[in-house]
Amino acid sequence: MDRTVRNSLEDWYNPNIQSAVILLLGSSFSLFLFLNSPDFTNPYYVFGIAVMGFTIVFAVVLLISVLLKRR
Repeated sequence: MDRTVRNSLEDWYNPNIQSAVILLLGSSFSLFLFLNSPDFTNPYYVFGIAVMGFTIVFAVVLLISVLLKRR
């Protein structure tokens, strides 16, 4: 079952390295801007930090998966 789901997701999803790099650089820059003036009492700030962190992790995983697939 796990192999079937993984194969169907690979068929639907065709990642691009250039878009992942752009996503990683943009979200890293935004996270840097967020962390320059921390305000952890604001829930919107905490949400923004969480979204930027998730985006960076997703972009890194995407790049690693694409690079491993090309080997």
